Amino acid sequence: MNATLTDAEQIAQKIGGYTEGCETGDGVHFKAAFHPDARMFGHVGPDRHDVPIFGGMDAAVADQPAGKYDARILSIDVSGDAAAVKVAESGFWGQDFIDFFLLSRIDGEWQIVAKSFDHVGPTA
Repeated sequence: MNATLTDAEQIAQKIGGYTEGCETGDGVHFKAAFHPDARMFGHVGPDRHDVPIFGGMDAAVADQPAGKYDARILSIDVSGDAAAVKVAESGFWGQDFIDFFLLSRIDGEWQIVAKSFDHVGPTA
């Protein structure tokens, strides 16, 4: 039996770190999932959120109000050392999003290098 995780399993674990960080507000999960230079791009209503993950997204997660949060991976696409993941989020700040994550395998480890998102539904 081969105990080595597949690329898709390793990538799903990185996305799991993102969702765990969103659910708990604990930035340690983000540090394990994201590359230090990762950025996020998207909008909520007319407000753009084109920011570094660290200092932007991680601050928002730390202040997220308690409530029902859910996320599920819709697809994982891998080509060599590059991957794209589509995630449906529900209940982040009481709102729903479709996220697109780009990952790169850097020094043998998958890291999220960028996030783009679409706000789907009413603004809270």
